[in-house]
Amino acid sequence: MLLPADGLTYTRGTLKHFTRPNLEGAVTRGFCADCGTHIETRRPDMPYIILKAGTLDTPADFGQPSMAIYTCDTQPFHLIPEGLPTHQGLPPRR
Repeated sequence: MLLPADGLTYTRGTLKHFTRPNLEGAVTRGFCADCGTHIETRRPDMPYIILKAGTLDTPADFGQPSMAIYTCDTQPFHLIPEGLPTHQGLPPRR
């Protein structure tokens, strides 16, 4: 899920963040400080947070996906609904 960076607040806990220091423009990944689950990704060139929908208690509350991104990494166990727009990486900016 993409969410505006200024529109997300966590109600419990504090994430631990990691950014690879050896990459120019590296993303910052946020993890649960207790169990290490990857929860979010922040890109320096985007005003959005990429939130891992599977980490939500009730992801279905947010409706169906409008597209699948990074399908270049799709594995045999990933199921993409027929007719859902797909992108090998991020979609073109409008």
